[in-house]
Amino acid sequence: MNDIHKVLRRLDLNLLVVFDALMQERNVSRAAEICFLSQPAMSNALRRLRDMLDDPLLVKTATGMSPSPRVQALEGPLRLMLSQLEHQLRPPAPFNPATTNLHFRIALTDYGENVVLPKLSERFWRHAPHASLEVVRLSQQLPEMALEKGEVDLVVGVEQYIQAPKSLNSRLWIKEQLVCLACKNIKHRKFISLKEFIGRRHVYPSPLGVKANIVDEWLADQGMTRSIAVSTHSYLVAARLVSQTDYLLSVPSQIGRQLIELFPLQLLQPPKGFPGFQLNLIWHPLYENDPALKWLL
Repeated sequence: MNDIHKVLRRLDLNLLVVFDALMQERNVSRAAEICFLSQPAMSNALRRLRDMLDDPLLVKTATGMSPSPRVQALEGPLRLMLSQLEHQLRPPAPFNPATTNLHFRIALTDYGENVVLPKLSERFWRHAPHASLEVVRLSQQLPEMALEKGEVDLVVGVEQYIQAPKSLNSRLWIKEQLVCLACKNIKHRKFISLKEFIGRRHVYPSPLGVKANIVDEWLADQGMTRSIAVSTHSYLVAARLVSQTDYLLSVPSQIGRQLIELFPLQLLQPPKGFPGFQLNLIWHPLYENDPALKWLL
């Protein structure tokens, strides 16, 4: 193993190109022309190769320069290696969503599945019909290692709960406001005051499993708290409970508009100064120039 390390430390990839040219031409001058090298530079490269391999490589014979037995054994494997290296270093083919069959993985919360996924799924259906999309359930712990390994392509996270470290790339996607929902069969005014808000009991949806959200933080800044009747991870479950009780439910506005179409609920304007939030797109800089990720973003 130590001998291999010594060879690798001394190896210059340009020497492999020189070696290949010499094997094809069996002539130092013609090999120099192919490699765009001067005659002295080619002679120096040949000397370095001989020194590295401890072998004459090309030997003058009556019929010209002939490769040594060791060179004949190395010629095929080294040419294959150069071909594979050239293939790997070649610029990637342009990304074509219409023909790609790539499998994309996106980490989302319950909000993302309800708001992001339908729009993204339609985009895939229209523009990338052979690609597939997998949702990875997002927790409060950012899947940084999965992003680095390429196991997750993109995270859509609420900034207040999931803040991207400086080692990751992120950008603002959308800003959202919160609204209040109440049972449609119970008469309410269109606007709910702060006093009424903290006087009522609430259903608390927490897709990330946190014990307090931005509403509770907003109330705490004012020295107030609210009474939680039921906690759940699901917006749908929360909406069903509220539609059958006099509880209140605070949800993102886009989620609220979806829920009032599914359940007998009414949308109420929240107290003045009610908080909002923003969602960020987060990805790993290793894949910054990946054309498929650029299309996804």
